[in-house]
Amino acid sequence: MKTKTEEFIKLIDQASEIAEEMLKDKKPESSAHLNNAIAVLQSIKSKAVNGKLEPSGGVSTLGLAHGVADWIEPLDSPLLKAVGAIEEYYQKNL
Repeated sequence: MKTKTEEFIKLIDQASEIAEEMLKDKKPESSAHLNNAIAVLQSIKSKAVNGKLEPSGGVSTLGLAHGVADWIEPLDSPLLKAVGAIEEYYQKNL
């Protein structure tokens, strides 16, 4: 696995851990959103590991930040920051 991909995977794992911790602490109405975010993160991770993730070309995004920003509060949430870091890394390095 390439170094850039390894770093990308680390960012995904960090965001997944944050989402899983939030799942323990959140209200039931947030559970569906958090479970969906975890599933999307794992899907992206799987694609990256298998070399099937489309390159960004500095233009494409994964839609993570937008998807999380639609429902998360507050907007300076650690999860939103983590998915923002994934998006930024993806656009700049993959």
